[in-house]
Amino acid sequence: MLYITGDTHGDHEIFNERRLGQLKKGDDLIITGDFGFIWDNSNEEIKTLKKLSKKKFNILFVEGAHENYELLSRYEETDLYGGKARKIASNIYCLKRGEVYTIDGKTVLALGGGMPPYADEDDDMGSLPTDEELEYAVANIQKLRRRVDIIITHEAPASVKRLIDRGATINDLNIFLDTVLHNTVFGKWYFGSLHQDRAVSDRLICVFEEVYKA
Repeated sequence: MLYITGDTHGDHEIFNERRLGQLKKGDDLIITGDFGFIWDNSNEEIKTLKKLSKKKFNILFVEGAHENYELLSRYEETDLYGGKARKIASNIYCLKRGEVYTIDGKTVLALGGGMPPYADEDDDMGSLPTDEELEYAVANIQKLRRRVDIIITHEAPASVKRLIDRGATINDLNIFLDTVLHNTVFGKWYFGSLHQDRAVSDRLICVFEEVYKA
Protein backbone atom coordinates (compact mmCIF):
# COMPACT_ATOMS: atom_id res chain seq x y z
CA MET A 1 0.00 0.00 0.00
CA LEU A 2 0.99 3.62 -0.53
CA TYR A 3 0.85 6.20 2.25
CA ILE A 4 1.63 9.94 2.36
CA THR A 5 2.65 12.17 5.27
CA GLY A 6 4.21 15.59 5.81
CA ASP A 7 7.61 17.02 6.69
CA THR A 8 9.69 15.02 9.15
CA HIS A 9 12.49 17.59 9.69
CA GLY A 10 14.98 15.00 10.87
CA ASP A 11 12.85 13.86 13.80
CA HIS A 12 13.39 10.11 13.98
CA GLU A 13 10.79 9.72 16.75
CA ILE A 14 8.10 10.27 14.12
CA PHE A 15 8.90 6.83 12.72
CA ASN A 16 8.17 5.25 16.09
CA GLU A 17 4.78 6.90 16.51
CA ARG A 18 1.53 4.98 16.52
CA ARG A 19 0.25 6.74 13.41
CA LEU A 20 2.82 4.84 11.32
CA GLY A 21 2.01 1.52 12.95
CA GLN A 22 -0.37 0.63 10.13
CA LEU A 23 2.46 0.36 7.61
CA LYS A 24 3.47 -3.20 6.78
CA LYS A 25 6.40 -4.85 5.06
CA GLY A 26 6.65 -3.70 1.45
CA ASP A 27 4.46 -0.62 1.94
CA ASP A 28 5.65 2.78 0.71
CA LEU A 29 5.57 6.02 2.70
CA ILE A 30 6.04 9.27 0.76
CA ILE A 31 7.14 12.37 2.69
CA THR A 32 6.17 15.70 1.13
CA GLY A 33 9.51 17.43 1.64
CA ASP A 34 11.90 18.51 4.42
CA PHE A 35 12.97 14.95 5.14
CA GLY A 36 15.83 16.36 7.21
CA PHE A 37 17.94 13.24 7.72
CA ILE A 38 20.48 14.22 5.04
CA TRP A 39 21.89 17.34 6.63
CA ASP A 40 25.42 17.25 8.07
CA ASN A 41 26.63 13.67 7.56
CA SER A 42 27.45 13.48 11.28
CA ASN A 43 27.96 10.17 13.09
CA GLU A 44 24.61 10.65 14.80
CA GLU A 45 22.90 11.22 11.46
CA ILE A 46 24.55 8.13 9.97
CA LYS A 47 23.34 6.05 12.93
CA THR A 48 19.81 7.40 12.52
CA LEU A 49 19.77 6.52 8.82
CA LYS A 50 20.90 3.00 9.68
CA LYS A 51 17.96 2.71 12.07
CA LEU A 52 15.56 3.95 9.41
CA SER A 53 17.04 1.48 6.91
CA LYS A 54 15.78 -1.33 9.15
CA LYS A 55 12.16 -0.24 8.86
CA LYS A 56 9.92 -2.81 7.20
CA PHE A 57 8.48 -0.24 4.78
CA ASN A 58 10.05 1.97 2.10
CA ILE A 59 10.65 5.64 2.85
CA LEU A 60 10.39 7.94 -0.17
CA PHE A 61 10.59 11.72 -0.11
CA VAL A 62 10.62 14.77 -2.33
CA GLU A 63 12.95 17.66 -1.56
CA GLY A 64 11.53 20.48 0.52
CA ALA A 65 12.69 23.99 1.32
CA HIS A 66 15.12 22.93 4.06
CA GLU A 67 17.51 20.30 2.75
CA ASN A 68 21.23 19.86 2.21
CA TYR A 69 20.81 19.76 -1.57
CA GLU A 70 24.54 19.42 -2.25
CA LEU A 71 24.80 16.40 0.03
CA LEU A 72 21.70 14.83 -1.49
CA SER A 73 23.20 15.20 -4.97
CA ARG A 74 26.08 12.91 -3.99
CA TYR A 75 23.85 9.87 -3.61
CA GLU A 76 23.73 7.39 -6.46
CA GLU A 77 20.90 7.63 -8.96
CA THR A 78 19.02 4.40 -9.52
CA ASP A 79 15.88 2.98 -11.10
CA LEU A 80 12.79 2.96 -8.92
CA TYR A 81 9.19 2.17 -9.84
CA GLY A 82 9.69 3.07 -13.48
CA GLY A 83 11.54 6.32 -12.78
CA LYS A 84 14.83 7.59 -11.39
CA ALA A 85 15.57 8.29 -7.74
CA ARG A 86 18.57 8.86 -5.46
CA LYS A 87 19.22 5.84 -3.26
CA ILE A 88 19.95 6.81 0.36
CA ALA A 89 19.65 3.29 1.80
CA SER A 90 18.12 -0.03 0.80
CA ASN A 91 14.63 1.29 1.62
CA ILE A 92 15.13 5.08 1.50
CA TYR A 93 14.96 7.10 -1.73
CA CYS A 94 14.82 10.74 -2.76
CA LEU A 95 12.32 11.11 -5.62
CA LYS A 96 13.66 13.20 -8.49
CA ARG A 97 11.99 16.39 -9.61
CA GLY A 98 9.55 15.92 -12.46
CA GLU A 99 9.73 12.13 -12.41
CA VAL A 100 6.73 9.83 -12.69
CA TYR A 101 6.58 6.55 -10.78
CA THR A 102 4.10 3.69 -10.73
CA ILE A 103 3.54 2.70 -7.11
CA ASP A 104 0.90 0.23 -5.99
CA GLY A 105 -0.67 0.49 -9.44
CA LYS A 106 -0.92 4.29 -9.30
CA THR A 107 0.94 6.89 -11.35
CA VAL A 108 2.73 9.35 -9.08
CA LEU A 109 4.21 12.64 -10.28
CA ALA A 110 6.89 13.97 -7.91
CA LEU A 111 8.09 17.56 -8.03
CA GLY A 112 10.10 18.56 -4.98
CA GLY A 113 11.90 21.75 -4.13
CA GLY A 114 10.61 24.97 -2.65
CA MET A 115 11.15 28.07 -0.58
CA PRO A 116 10.20 28.83 3.03
CA PRO A 117 6.69 30.40 3.07
CA TYR A 118 7.94 33.95 3.71
CA ALA A 119 11.37 33.81 2.06
CA ASP A 120 12.57 36.02 -0.75
CA GLU A 121 13.88 34.09 -3.75
CA ASP A 122 17.20 35.92 -3.32
CA ASP A 123 17.65 34.49 0.19
CA ASP A 124 20.17 31.70 0.65
CA MET A 125 17.42 29.25 1.51
CA GLY A 126 15.42 26.71 -0.41
CA SER A 127 15.86 25.44 -3.93
CA LEU A 128 13.44 25.82 -6.82
CA PRO A 129 13.39 23.42 -9.78
CA THR A 130 15.39 24.48 -12.82
CA ASP A 131 13.76 25.22 -16.17
CA GLU A 132 15.01 21.84 -17.37
CA GLU A 133 13.37 20.04 -14.44
CA LEU A 134 10.08 21.83 -15.05
CA GLU A 135 10.22 21.00 -18.75
CA TYR A 136 10.88 17.37 -17.83
CA ALA A 137 7.80 17.38 -15.57
CA VAL A 138 5.67 18.82 -18.38
CA ALA A 139 6.96 16.23 -20.84
CA ASN A 140 6.09 13.42 -18.42
CA ILE A 141 2.62 14.83 -17.84
CA GLN A 142 2.06 14.99 -21.58
CA LYS A 143 3.22 11.36 -21.95
CA LEU A 144 0.42 10.45 -19.57
CA ARG A 145 -2.04 12.49 -21.68
CA ARG A 146 -2.29 14.95 -18.79
CA ARG A 147 -3.75 12.33 -16.47
CA VAL A 148 -2.02 11.23 -13.28
CA ASP A 149 -3.36 9.50 -10.19
CA ILE A 150 -1.31 11.29 -7.52
CA ILE A 151 0.80 14.46 -7.45
CA ILE A 152 3.35 14.91 -4.66
CA THR A 153 4.95 18.33 -4.14
CA HIS A 154 6.39 20.30 -1.26
CA GLU A 155 5.00 23.60 -2.52
CA ALA A 156 1.34 24.27 -3.27
CA PRO A 157 -0.13 25.88 -6.40
CA ALA A 158 -0.18 29.68 -6.02
CA SER A 159 -3.97 29.97 -5.76
CA VAL A 160 -4.11 27.22 -3.14
CA LYS A 161 -1.20 28.63 -1.14
CA ARG A 162 -2.85 32.04 -0.93
CA LEU A 163 -6.17 30.42 -0.03
CA ILE A 164 -4.56 28.79 3.00
CA ASP A 165 -2.27 31.68 3.95
CA ARG A 166 -2.98 35.06 2.35
CA GLY A 167 0.38 36.44 3.55
CA ALA A 168 2.58 33.67 2.17
CA THR A 169 5.14 34.54 -0.49
CA ILE A 170 4.39 33.31 -4.01
CA ASN A 171 7.36 32.03 -5.99
CA ASP A 172 7.87 30.83 -9.55
CA LEU A 173 7.22 27.21 -8.60
CA ASN A 174 3.84 28.09 -7.06
CA ILE A 175 2.88 29.80 -10.32
CA PHE A 176 4.04 26.81 -12.36
CA LEU A 177 2.04 24.46 -10.15
CA ASP A 178 -1.06 26.58 -10.77
CA THR A 179 -0.62 25.82 -14.46
CA VAL A 180 -0.37 22.10 -13.67
CA LEU A 181 -3.47 22.39 -11.49
CA HIS A 182 -5.57 23.80 -14.33
CA ASN A 183 -4.19 21.62 -17.11
CA THR A 184 -3.92 18.18 -15.55
CA VAL A 185 -6.52 15.62 -14.54
CA PHE A 186 -5.43 14.08 -11.25
CA GLY A 187 -6.91 12.03 -8.45
CA LYS A 188 -5.16 13.47 -5.38
CA TRP A 189 -2.54 16.17 -4.85
CA TYR A 190 -0.59 16.21 -1.58
CA PHE A 191 1.71 19.08 -0.53
CA GLY A 192 3.42 19.82 2.79
CA SER A 193 5.13 23.21 2.87
CA LEU A 194 2.44 24.99 4.91
CA HIS A 195 2.63 22.62 7.88
CA GLN A 196 -1.10 22.08 8.21
CA ASP A 197 -3.42 19.13 7.96
CA ARG A 198 -6.17 20.52 5.79
CA ALA A 199 -8.19 19.21 2.87
CA VAL A 200 -8.67 22.20 0.60
CA SER A 201 -10.96 20.01 -1.50
CA ASP A 202 -11.48 16.30 -1.95
CA ARG A 203 -8.46 16.29 -4.28
CA LEU A 204 -6.11 18.95 -2.85
CA ILE A 205 -4.65 18.02 0.52
CA CYS A 206 -2.26 20.00 2.68
CA VAL A 207 -0.52 17.41 4.85
CA PHE A 208 1.66 17.66 7.94
CA GLU A 209 1.14 15.13 10.74
CA GLU A 210 -1.65 13.03 9.27
CA VAL A 211 -0.90 9.82 7.37
CA TYR A 212 -3.04 9.37 4.28
CA LYS A 213 -3.66 6.07 2.57
CA ALA A 214 -3.56 6.61 -1.17
